[in-house]
Amino acid sequence: MADKPDIQEILAKVDKLPSVNRVTTRIIKMLDDDNVKVNDLADAISLDQSLTTQLLKLCNSAHFGFSKKITSINDAVIKLGFKTIKNLTFMTISHNALNGELGGYSLEKGALWDNSITCAVYADYLAKTSGYHDPETAFTAGLLRDIGKLVIHEYVGTGYNSIIQKVNSGRVSFSGAEEIILGFDHSCLGAKLANEWNLPSILVDAIQYHHNFNKALETNCEDLKLIAIIHVADALTMMSGTGVGNDGLMYSINMKALEQLDIPQSPEGIEILFSNIVELRP
Repeated sequence: MADKPDIQEILAKVDKLPSVNRVTTRIIKMLDDDNVKVNDLADAISLDQSLTTQLLKLCNSAHFGFSKKITSINDAVIKLGFKTIKNLTFMTISHNALNGELGGYSLEKGALWDNSITCAVYADYLAKTSGYHDPETAFTAGLLRDIGKLVIHEYVGTGYNSIIQKVNSGRVSFSGAEEIILGFDHSCLGAKLANEWNLPSILVDAIQYHHNFNKALETNCEDLKLIAIIHVADALTMMSGTGVGNDGLMYSINMKALEQLDIPQSPEGIEILFSNIVELRP
């Protein structure tokens, strides 16, 4: 690329991304407001017809088994509770945004979504087995950790060829090649996007440092355990081969992250962890 893209100019165009419109952005901000009123959240969701339809479909699925159909978002929030609706809404919004094809990463339609939901499930598992206090937040962080890929794909264009060439010839990770060619990687861009959405700082940090746990340690982030969970969940997702594109198998597990989660730092320990967790693939 002749000129490196300006990260703020890219962020300014985010509203034009499919399924990341002003209504969606407002809902995302409301979901992390513990003081939000049920009626206000339901009203905001109801403004997006597609989101409302998909959310009601999930709420009426056999998984929840309600004898009476849920016919409104307000009713869904009351019956399922705020945390469940929060996770379902994040899943629906993320599915809308992440379900397309990302040619630059060699990801077919639906692959990034499969990768993201797998990472979220693995993160939830790691949170529970390591005694992390908020598995729901770990699930959300796993779901959103690669949101920057969507934005880079939409606006970087021809820079992909240079990134792929750097990966193939320079023996660097895809994230490292993004940094060299663009001046930032998908983790950095995703964190800035999460910050624009006013998501909690622990989610922003998890997105930004999920490939670089050492940097998280140096930065003295607020919730190192959450970052460790997402780092390990991300690596295991790539190892599983789910939704893997050009950047698959380019990342290794940081031993300090395993230590943070009390996971044995040996090949045997990682093998046991992987064999246990791969069965959880959705």
